Amino acid sequence: MTAGSVVPPLYGVDTMVFVYHFEDHGEFGPAAGRLLKAAEEGRCRLVCSILTLLEILVVPKRNGQEELCRRYREIFQSFPNLAVVDLGPEIAEVASDLRAKHSLRTPDAIHVATAIRAGAAAFVSGDGRLGRVKELRILRLDQIFLDP
Repeated sequence: MTAGSVVPPLYGVDTMVFVYHFEDHGEFGPAAGRLLKAAEEGRCRLVCSILTLLEILVVPKRNGQEELCRRYREIFQSFPNLAVVDLGPEIAEVASDLRAKHSLRTPDAIHVATAIRAGAAAFVSGDGRLGRVKELRILRLDQIFLDP
């Protein structure tokens, strides 16, 4: 970054953002693609939990699609402006607070807690149940507007 340059916004992302894009979901696939393209071009930054990799590998493994698993692993290791964060004690504490306060499922609490600990401006998800979370702004994919 040069002096005076603006740091692009950081968004926490749910596993479904990747699923919608990779599976070319009719309703949310294009919006997910735009968000990932914006990250690839440096117009935003993304953060997700390592749990995202676990979740995205389940169906391809179940279906014997090892090549797809390999591609997913590569993406999570090298995608520009994507930070994949391990689950540590600090995230576990925040996640347990979120579960206790909002009755979130453990995976959802971990995803949101990861975004909170990373300092994200918002968490992007298609899960309407996260609307009760007040500790971090929750956005649907169609609520993010990034300059082209």
